[in-house]
Amino acid sequence: MQNLAGLYRVIAIFLFTIFCLKVSASEKVTVTTSPQTARIYVDGVQMGTGKIVVKVAKNACVTVEVMMEGYVKETRTYCNKKGVTDPPPSDYIQLQEDESYTSSIESNIANTEVQVNVNAHKTREEAWKEIVSVVLEKFDVLENSDEKAGYLRTSWVGMSFKSNTIRIRFIVKQTSESPLVYRVKFVSEASGRSSTAYNADEQYRPFQRILKKYDGFLDELTTKLKN
Repeated sequence: MQNLAGLYRVIAIFLFTIFCLKVSASEKVTVTTSPQTARIYVDGVQMGTGKIVVKVAKNACVTVEVMMEGYVKETRTYCNKKGVTDPPPSDYIQLQEDESYTSSIESNIANTEVQVNVNAHKTREEAWKEIVSVVLEKFDVLENSDEKAGYLRTSWVGMSFKSNTIRIRFIVKQTSESPLVYRVKFVSEASGRSSTAYNADEQYRPFQRILKKYDGFLDELTTKLKN
C-alpha cells in the first residue's frame, strides 16, 4: 500500500509539473514581424520593433498591434483563459503593403496654400480661362466657379483601397489684382477605412500625400500662368 501511495504521489507530481509547464508556456508569445522595423504595440503601448516577447497573464488577454507607415495594420489578440484556445508560443506577422501609399506620393504642397504669380502681360480673363482649362483636365466637376470673385473649388474626387480612402479637391482664389496673383491649394484627406463616402467629412483627416495621377499638375498650371 505504501508503494502504491508513493506511486500516486509521483504521478500527481508529474501531472502537476506538466500542467505548470503548459501554463508557463502559454503565457509567453514571441512575436516576429516583417518588415523588421515594424512597430509592435501591446495594449496600446509601443513595446519594440521587429521582435518581442509578449507576456499574457493568467485569466487575461492582450491585444497586439503591428504598424508601419506604408503598410496595413495587423491586430492579434492572445488570451490565457480557461476554455479559450491557448496563445501560440510564437507568431510571425507579415504586413501587407498599403495600396493608398503605393498609389500616392508624399507632397509638401498637400494641404498648403501655394502662391502663383501670373505673367504681367496676361489679362485676368486669359488667366482664368487657363486655370479652368487645366483644372478640368484632372477634375471632372467644378463645385464652385466664380470668375468675378476669382474663386474656384472642385468637387471631391479620390480612390478607395483595402484599408483606406483618399479624397482630393483643388481650390483656387485670387489674392491680388495688380499684380495678378492667385493662391492654390490641394486639399488631401484620408479616412483610414475602405469605401468611405467622399461627403462624410467627419471621417476624414489631413493626408500629407497626393495621388500619383495629380503629380505635376500644379507645375503645369504654374508654368502656363507664368508664361
